[in-house]
Amino acid sequence: MMPGSANLVLQSTTIIEIRPYRRGWQCCEGPGVQPYWTGESAKDDAIGYAKARMKFGRGEIRVLDENRNVVETIENKD
Repeated sequence: MMPGSANLVLQSTTIIEIRPYRRGWQCCEGPGVQPYWTGESAKDDAIGYAKARMKFGRGEIRVLDENRNVVETIENKD
């Protein structure tokens, strides 16, 4: 019998959204975990933060535009 952590079906998938927010970019991971960045590299900084948060788990980063449409998807299948 395989341990639960080895069974991919039992592992949860994290979804993190990166979206425009107050002249910057916000990383929405869950209630109370919504940091945001401003400046020229704000979008890249938010994506980098999301990638670091998902480094050791399964998940998906969805980059949204100002109309909440998904314009890019970054998957992590670890």
